[in-house]
Amino acid sequence: MSYICGSLRPVDTGDTYFTELLKENISGNRGAKEKLNREQIKKLEVYKGKALNARIEYARYLVDCPNCNSAEFAFEDNLFFCSLCKNSNIQGKVRKVKMPKDRKQIEDILSVRPIQNRHWTNETLQDLAKENELNLEVI
Repeated sequence: MSYICGSLRPVDTGDTYFTELLKENISGNRGAKEKLNREQIKKLEVYKGKALNARIEYARYLVDCPNCNSAEFAFEDNLFFCSLCKNSNIQGKVRKVKMPKDRKQIEDILSVRPIQNRHWTNETLQDLAKENELNLEVI
């Protein structure tokens, strides 16, 4: 069975997701190895513009590409490189990624939700907690 984001931790990054895929004997192993090899990306010039914000969708940290509207996993190195358009609008430079400053608290609040409801864009911790109160059944 293939790994499902959010099944082992509240929210997965590209690092954690593709590491889990590598443990499985599936056809996606080669792609996972390529995604985890960030050395080439780290060697690219960094774009000097504004950092992109990570968001959470279905227990995955994602970053939206401002050029082609695709999305990629956010990685712990905080660098973004779109596998679809290759950041062609900024001559192939990588963009910096900004993870949420309250990351641990956000993940803790989301962890009680079903995976399909683990989303965050820029809500406050208070808003997330209130959503939990309003929408989760008390057992």
